[in-house]
Amino acid sequence: MMVCGILFALLTSSKDGHSDDRDYLSRGVTNVIAPNSTPGPLNCSEDAFTVITSKQGKATVPLVVATKVESGRAVALGHEGFFSPHAMTNPSNQRLLANALTWISRKPLEGLRVGLLGYPNLAKPLTDAGAIPSLIKRENLKGVLSLCDAICMTQDALDNDASGQIAVIQFVKSGHGLLVAGPGWGWLVTHAGKDLLADQGANRMLVPYGITFEDGNVDGPFSPNGASSPLLNSSQALQVLSSGGLSIDDAATATASVQRSLAHQSTHSKDSLMIYQLAEKEPGKGIPTAKDPITSAKPFSKLKEWLDYKRFGEQVPKEVQPAPSANEFPGPVAQSAKRIDRVIEVNTSVPEWHSTGMYAAPGEVVLVTVPDFAAKSELGVRIGAHTDTLWDLEKWPRFPSISTYKPIRQEFTQIASPFGGLIYIEVPYGCTLGRFQITVSHGVMAPLYISGSTSEDEWKKMLADTGAPWAEIQGKLVCLTVPIESARKVRNAAALTEYWDEMMQDCYDFYAAPHRPRPERYCPDVEISAGYMHSGYPIMTHIDVADTMCSLFKLRGKSWTWGFYHEMGHNFQQDAWTWEGCGEVTNNLFSLYGSEKLNAVTPKLYGDAHPAMAPEKALKRLAKYLTDGVSYEKWNSDPFLALTFFSKLRESFGWEPFTKLFTEFRNAPAKELPKNDQEKRDQFVIRFSRIVGKNLGPYMQAWGIPTTSDARSVVSELPSWMPPDWPK
Repeated sequence: MMVCGILFALLTSSKDGHSDDRDYLSRGVTNVIAPNSTPGPLNCSEDAFTVITSKQGKATVPLVVATKVESGRAVALGHEGFFSPHAMTNPSNQRLLANALTWISRKPLEGLRVGLLGYPNLAKPLTDAGAIPSLIKRENLKGVLSLCDAICMTQDALDNDASGQIAVIQFVKSGHGLLVAGPGWGWLVTHAGKDLLADQGANRMLVPYGITFEDGNVDGPFSPNGASSPLLNSSQALQVLSSGGLSIDDAATATASVQRSLAHQSTHSKDSLMIYQLAEKEPGKGIPTAKDPITSAKPFSKLKEWLDYKRFGEQVPKEVQPAPSANEFPGPVAQSAKRIDRVIEVNTSVPEWHSTGMYAAPGEVVLVTVPDFAAKSELGVRIGAHTDTLWDLEKWPRFPSISTYKPIRQEFTQIASPFGGLIYIEVPYGCTLGRFQITVSHGVMAPLYISGSTSEDEWKKMLADTGAPWAEIQGKLVCLTVPIESARKVRNAAALTEYWDEMMQDCYDFYAAPHRPRPERYCPDVEISAGYMHSGYPIMTHIDVADTMCSLFKLRGKSWTWGFYHEMGHNFQQDAWTWEGCGEVTNNLFSLYGSEKLNAVTPKLYGDAHPAMAPEKALKRLAKYLTDGVSYEKWNSDPFLALTFFSKLRESFGWEPFTKLFTEFRNAPAKELPKNDQEKRDQFVIRFSRIVGKNLGPYMQAWGIPTTSDARSVVSELPSWMPPDWPK
């Protein structure tokens, strides 16, 4: 511990050779902003240095990095939005731009000749600052470099242009400046199948000088705070981290830096092998479990998981071995389980996942055989329903990424997963191949109940015979993926699927939505990427609700279903009638509706659906809100206060007006739909008032929900309305 303390003190207190440059670049800069942008991190290594930092969970990460390029200089930023018109209203952003340009060019900003390559939005702020910007293109790049003092470009401006990259770097080396910006994650989104390090123009140019754009996103604040820490330089971070004794936050920062460095190394590099050895010495030996999860307190275990993930991605199926954590989650396959082949009929008019009733054992190769005409048709095969990744979470009770996907591009496709999982055939939307058969070979039978097709006796036999740890129960509109222990508690699978299909049909009816061409899915997990449940495909929940999903007694009860309805409501939310503050509100309209329809929870008993919606609590909350003084900011920060606004409408007018409202919006031409939050609120008061024949303008004003006088005047001739129990 003493050695570590001395080492860290020396590193943090000594001059790193960049103090003066860092001070120059950050002078007058407090907090920079990037409105409506999601910046990405950079890797800072070798002789590069961090100027502005950001956050990833507990870790501090580089956001703006600078470096010397022989006689020249370069500055890289994690998003071009730092110099957008909105961002440039912030004095710190203005100062950062001025500092960066004068530092890289070593010339005053007044009269500075700046070439803009793929970055035209910089022209105005540069002109305003006294510089002389000029737009340049790849075609005339080499001819105009001699007329510039510095170049500003986006990360992809010179993709696939090796000669242009060389020309710019030579320009910088000779004593000029380069400013380059962009989020690495954004580049990956728009360059599917490409490698960020090998193919992105900015990385190809700057990696020799210690700067790389990385995947992932970061959070604020964006400031110079902590920028001098050696832990931000991946060339130094591993040395400090391996000495131990860091605080949790410092360990997280060092771990993140080392991870960024490992992205550019072999999994057999000296650093990688050292990390594997150090992970063995940590509690749990680098294997995550629910009882002993991996956290920032186990930095080398975290790095080992990341290295394993990288290694798995490099392996061909026959090289894949079972992951040590597979027995913990998603679970072991019984040693006695037979490997079988199964022929599956796939109806390609149904997109997305098709359950096969098969389970891939960890580390074993599964063969998928399709007809000639189905090869190269964007079909795919997936192992594992648990598609949530946990990389951004502090706690990993399982390996952070355990679902494996592979496109089907030929008649025979091999796939293997270190973790195993249920096997799915994925069908793209718009596929016109009709019905055909696919053979899945060398899998384990996994119980799959299909309503209207599987008998209860067949279901019970599958449950008794399987060696798979997971099963599925599929109705016409909903499919449940559940642990085998939960599946074995299902006494009447037909009745269970009828409940979930009824719930789903109610959702379609309430939201006036057309049926989707595939079932919705629910899947429990030992940990999920966000919240206790979250919407999506599948809707994800924590593992402790798996039994509830399978229990009609609980599902037909009064206090178990709110979360299921809440997340399905998210899946149906429409932007046109969900304004600011309603993201966690209009989805709960279905929580109330479903509780009434399926659980006999009347408005007087809303507390049974959710304690916060008990009438006495709702009225007390409303009375306090009115007494304290209505505040739209307060309204849109309290989901249950906002939900009370809607529930009062339901109590007086029923649910039908809501469905009519949703229908109106769904059928409205695009040009008539609201384009911002003010228009959403205005259209709500106009449309709902007309539907119920009452003027709701005074009601919305009483809540402090902003509407325009023009919108209120449209419905002013209707009789004014307020709830009969409105607090006096």
